[in-house]
Amino acid sequence: MDTAVIILFHGSRAQGAGETVRGLVSEVRRRGEYEIVEGAFLRHGRPGLMDAIQHCVQRHVGKIVIVPFFLQMGLHVTADIPALVEEVRKRYPGLRISMTDAVGSHPLMIDIVLDLAGKGNH
Repeated sequence: MDTAVIILFHGSRAQGAGETVRGLVSEVRRRGEYEIVEGAFLRHGRPGLMDAIQHCVQRHVGKIVIVPFFLQMGLHVTADIPALVEEVRKRYPGLRISMTDAVGSHPLMIDIVLDLAGKGNH
């Protein structure tokens, strides 16, 4: 049973904002820990979350893990995304779907902040 990972971004109207996102998704995919890695946007970008889920379903995955690439456990992460996950569970009762905490809540974020701060001298 294949597991798909969907990295879910908020999205942005800014020109070129999606390129960073696509690069991150591509790198996660390249590392090969999951056969199926998709990027999706909650707003202001394509594919949307439901489109990405549909793509995974068409590839006959048994499980989808959504990783919200958000810094805070705000309303999108605590209410909007879980509501969409519940909708998917009703639509595809045999599909196992879950979501992680927001990326920003991970302990390694401290290391990232310190790394960036150390490079901020130029």
